[in-house]
Amino acid sequence: MMRMKQIYPRIYAEETIYSIASRLVLNNVSSSISQSMLNVFDNKNIQLDSILPSFINRLSLVSGCSHNELLDKHSLFQYYTLFSTESVREQARALLLKENSLDAFKTLGLLANRISSGDVHQFCPVCAKEQGKQFGETYWLRAHQLPLTNSCYKHHCRLVSIPKQRKRLLFPLIDCEPSFAISTLEHKLASFNYAFSQSHHFDPVRLKQTYAIRLINRELATTRFVRHSLWREQMRVYFDEYMSHDAVFKLLQNDAEYAFPASIFYNDEANHHPLKHLLICTFLFEHVDDFIDSYTQKEPLKVVHAEPITPQSEIDALRQSTALMLLRQGLPLRQIIQVVDVSAATVRNIARKHSISLKEQERKVSDSIRRGITIQLIIGRHVADIANKFNLKKSDVEQVLSGQPIIKELRRRIRFYHHRQQARRALIATLYTLKTPTITLLRRSADKEYMWLFKHDKSWLNSFKKFYFKSG
Repeated sequence: MMRMKQIYPRIYAEETIYSIASRLVLNNVSSSISQSMLNVFDNKNIQLDSILPSFINRLSLVSGCSHNELLDKHSLFQYYTLFSTESVREQARALLLKENSLDAFKTLGLLANRISSGDVHQFCPVCAKEQGKQFGETYWLRAHQLPLTNSCYKHHCRLVSIPKQRKRLLFPLIDCEPSFAISTLEHKLASFNYAFSQSHHFDPVRLKQTYAIRLINRELATTRFVRHSLWREQMRVYFDEYMSHDAVFKLLQNDAEYAFPASIFYNDEANHHPLKHLLICTFLFEHVDDFIDSYTQKEPLKVVHAEPITPQSEIDALRQSTALMLLRQGLPLRQIIQVVDVSAATVRNIARKHSISLKEQERKVSDSIRRGITIQLIIGRHVADIANKFNLKKSDVEQVLSGQPIIKELRRRIRFYHHRQQARRALIATLYTLKTPTITLLRRSADKEYMWLFKHDKSWLNSFKKFYFKSG
């Protein structure tokens, strides 16, 4: 039997691949979603909401939209290849057009970086109402699906999240009231993300030069090295309101394995997740135009004063003589290292050469206090509270914790169980405040807790819905 030709659907500007594909499936009236998927894509198991979809060829055929237009203007391909080299971008594009999304992910380093993609769709209530009024239907926008984007770049209101579902095709709701309670940092992140989504690509070498110059001008680097610890600590403070986000916490935790943010300079051929560049740009630059100007016009280095260049041999001789003087004065090893700016091995060699005994610095935290701190850490007390209890700095407590990987894992679990208990209680309490409880009303009333449970405690959430509602 000859199949009737598919009528090309309307495709909107900046509409996502998922949105286009879902409308095609729904327009194909059939006995079930699975059958409609078969009719449209010849496959009922494809993942419509993938950030790098493997069904571009088929979608191009049934939508009348070219492969490149779908990839560049409707998928997140441009966003996730924005900071890659041209050869990597072309290789990833070719793999996607061969329906090999797994190798495309590998090529872009998206499987190796441990930063998971979002498991929710997001929309702006104001955008949805405008779409419904103008077109009679709603659709998903690319810029609202980017990592760390919580607000609409256009209307400056908070985005609403809907969990992704494999067996249901979802679209933005038009009856949600917008919330304009967003922070300056949330708006700044959304602005940078939107700018990234509209850009073609950045040259990796020039981009790193732009970062380096701004770091030097902010005294977070010199022409020889990056002050990694200081840079990361300042970023931790700057992004404090986002430290509960898993990806941000992994990147900026004190004992991070990935050595972010300085790792961005390690390898010109490395593919870093756009989230890393987003955090760096948002931190280093005042606004999007500040970043673009610095990148395109090459920000000049701030020169305080010009001095004749001192030969390295003279610098080394001065450092050694200064270190010897401080050793004879009886200063401890750590203090000499900080003052003279030399390595511990250099100081030890100078001391050995001149038969000088190194002075051990008294430990600020005694063994008895260290044991007390360890006990407090084990039971899950906050670092700041422990520091206040023992009249110490937070860094002193963190130093005790730094050598205790088992205690770190225990504290992570304690935080998780505490958060889980709070989220469960909040959801139950919210349920009893609703006159006519429905799952939709419950989710809207306790959106933050509902989404946390959906991500981290889905089995309990499903059991909860089955117990209190006739259908989950």
